[in-house]
Amino acid sequence: MSSFFITLILLLWHGPTLWAAAPDFEAPPHQHQDAPSPASTTTLPNPRSPDTPARDFLRQLRQGHAAYARGEYAPAIARYEAAIRLSSTSVLPWLNGAAVWDEAGQPRQAALWYGRAVRLDALDDEALCALGWAQLRSHDTAEAAASLRRVLQHDPDHAWAKLGLARAELAAAKPRPAVTLLTRAAAAGPTSNLDALFLGRAYEALEDRANAIEAYRQGVGSDSYFLEARQALGRLYLRARRFSEAFRQFAKVLEADPHNPEFAALLAKVQPLLSPASSPLGSVRSPVTAVAPSAASLKGVPVLRIGIGTTPLGRPRARRSVAFSATTDFIISDAKTGKSLASVRADEFWVARLTKGRRRLALELTDGSGRVRLVRREPFLITPQPRDQGLVALNLNGSGQAAAATAEKLLRGEVEIAVWRRTLRVVNRIDLESYTHGVVSAEMPIRSPLEALKAQAVTARTHALFIKTVTHRHRKDGYDVCDEQHCQVYAGARAESERSRAVVEATRGIIVTYRGRPAHVIYSSNCGGRTQDGRDLTGWGDVPYWTGISDSPVPEAAPDSPWGLRRWLTSSPLAYCKASNFVHPSHFRWTRLVAWAELSRRIDLRYHTGRLKRIRTLRRAPSGNINALLLEGTRRRVKMDSEMAIRGLPGLGSLRSTLFLFTPEFGPDGKPEAMLLTGGGWGHAVGMCQSGAMGRAEAGQDFPMIILSYYAGTALGRSDYAPESSGLH
Repeated sequence: MSSFFITLILLLWHGPTLWAAAPDFEAPPHQHQDAPSPASTTTLPNPRSPDTPARDFLRQLRQGHAAYARGEYAPAIARYEAAIRLSSTSVLPWLNGAAVWDEAGQPRQAALWYGRAVRLDALDDEALCALGWAQLRSHDTAEAAASLRRVLQHDPDHAWAKLGLARAELAAAKPRPAVTLLTRAAAAGPTSNLDALFLGRAYEALEDRANAIEAYRQGVGSDSYFLEARQALGRLYLRARRFSEAFRQFAKVLEADPHNPEFAALLAKVQPLLSPASSPLGSVRSPVTAVAPSAASLKGVPVLRIGIGTTPLGRPRARRSVAFSATTDFIISDAKTGKSLASVRADEFWVARLTKGRRRLALELTDGSGRVRLVRREPFLITPQPRDQGLVALNLNGSGQAAAATAEKLLRGEVEIAVWRRTLRVVNRIDLESYTHGVVSAEMPIRSPLEALKAQAVTARTHALFIKTVTHRHRKDGYDVCDEQHCQVYAGARAESERSRAVVEATRGIIVTYRGRPAHVIYSSNCGGRTQDGRDLTGWGDVPYWTGISDSPVPEAAPDSPWGLRRWLTSSPLAYCKASNFVHPSHFRWTRLVAWAELSRRIDLRYHTGRLKRIRTLRRAPSGNINALLLEGTRRRVKMDSEMAIRGLPGLGSLRSTLFLFTPEFGPDGKPEAMLLTGGGWGHAVGMCQSGAMGRAEAGQDFPMIILSYYAGTALGRSDYAPESSGLH
């Protein structure tokens, strides 16, 4: 019987109908009846043997890998079939083909191919574990449990096998063994948040609400992006009539997914049930002692205009009022002429509100007693007296407070408030060094190794200078840089500490240069083990020093095959950026389990695709990052090639990065129920890896070596105002 008819029978008998109908798949290879013994089948073809077409075999493998990277699943399977015909004794085409079937949403086909690989190499626990998971997704619960138990016999601490077996027990309506397995799971690791999610579900099946709540709390604690545990936790709190806790969880979910009607309704339901004593309130913030820089230290330092309270895209956020004060007496003056308009005492909050003038909006300023003191159309400036010793306190929601310690923002320099396109625009005017003080610990934990913090200070300073002098990305908004991740996070004076001040002073005026000019030194939190080329991201450009590197003490080539990528992302490989005392495990490796209905709702809301049918990769970078996806719905198909759009894909919140695998999961009726996402890293992975900088510093690298490792071809230089004693040798 031909392989086509065998495939047709298998798909009609086993395959989920939604994915079996996919037009871009060809038949799997003929399933050989007499498999060789495992001991003799794990070798590649011998290129020295005249009877083995080794070159053709390897070429078919490489072409299969390349087709997979382009999202061409059917041609990839065809190439692996061809490789199998050339050498049916090699395990590699079976494993890679199985990984492709898995991503394509054909779990029974994946199980068949993984099964063949396991027969060829019975000692490969990773292949056996992948087989167990494919069987689990195929609802072959007993077979899945048997495969996963075999893995645990060899490796009792295998995280994925333990989680898979627990899921098999839950699927068989045996929550008690699932609880036993999951409570023994490692507290930290690539599956810790999923362990907590399914542990919570197991306790719910046992009607043990208290332990279910604790399990979901562990899930939230293991990964703040894991909103699926947060929504389950909020519902349990609601059933337990713990309304304040429920409110907090629902509010967090809604903050990440503002257009979610279900959680908007839940929040509205809970809010009237809150008592004044249990109402969630903001915490009192610690005060900051201003340290005045000397006049000499400010000489020649560039001045920046920082947009305050901006949106994720760095634009001025819609607001009607802003409350302000200062830790010293302060002057309100005309921002253009400098003319003094009012003198105000320290800690007295005033409020600026939008008001409707005769022809256009104006600013109405009221004092601490509520009396209107000024009405004006032009921007005004808040300047502490003396300027370099006081701090400006802001509440961007417009509520006046009694002390700077409770203010939302505490800023050095001057603050400008203006009417901007029917909203209020807030700008902090501050020198570059003081700005760097407000960025370092906002972008990197202040307890990080000193050399990593110095690398962060230099890149933050350079990045702001490059945006101000070269890209001018926020010129239309009326400022140089924003205070959000769109540029880099600026937290003002509250981000400062003795340690951060020492770090910034030690690198004062040092910047990264390329051909004598400030370099465009972007960075991300965690590259997942490998940075990617800037040219691989749509619209980012081919910057010479945005080149992908292995972030490992022993540089390794990027995984170039479906199976290699799957193995890499489900493990914890050696890397400077891996989990450590300074790097949270979920920053290096993470998982998400998103309900298909939520995924479909969010995609339809944004792209009008109708009910989601399938998702397919269109392009993977050599680093493994997904740079283009195809969304296919009942109404239309949409191509996504924006890094931010791909990360914003899931049903709740955002993904940490585009370095991930997705595996569809189906119900017994063959309809999609969820999407399992297995990923690595946090951020775009271009330029410096902040977690990698911490690991490199731990390994003894100084900040020049760290910086130059990530930006090949650049150099470190001093600005005109940098002292000769600053940390370059």
